[in-house]
Amino acid sequence: MIFPTRGFKLAVLGLVTTTITAGLGVALLPQVSQAQTGLTIFGGVDPAYRLAYFIDSNKPRSNDARYYLQVSRNRLPRDVISLQIEYPESFTEQQGSFNPDRIELRLGDWRGGDVIPVKSVTWQEENRRIEIIPEAPIAANTSFVIVMQDVRNPRRYGYHYFNLRMMYQGDVIDQYVGTWPLELGAGN
Repeated sequence: MIFPTRGFKLAVLGLVTTTITAGLGVALLPQVSQAQTGLTIFGGVDPAYRLAYFIDSNKPRSNDARYYLQVSRNRLPRDVISLQIEYPESFTEQQGSFNPDRIELRLGDWRGGDVIPVKSVTWQEENRRIEIIPEAPIAANTSFVIVMQDVRNPRRYGYHYFNLRMMYQGDVIDQYVGTWPLELGAGN
């Protein structure tokens, strides 16, 4: 009979120990998910109220930024007759601005498709609010995108929480729908 040598036993023991340690280390590390939208340590937007968005030309002080603020169909249980977007004071304090003539609604998701005719777009700078009234109510269970073009980004990087309120057909007051946690000035 052949018995393993002491050196062979130590090598096998070392290999087993290394394998177990590496396996436990990988198992105990937090796993990164592709659906993760960022690291939030304190506060943030409750996932039930977080709205999706995309931004083109997302550089500090960019004069031609374009925001695609998405509203999914599950946010429209009834027809919508008006929308209000409230933004933080820090947006305009850091020289951010909008061009109300270049704000439109589009059907669909992502960057949108067909344009939804709009009766009026009003930027109330003193109240930090943009009001959008479509020509006809937006039908229930319809996904759409609010496209804001020629936006001047704030001069510094930061998160700016834009809140969406909508008035549904038959209501007399706007209802909070959700928040876009916009990460502005993130580009180079």
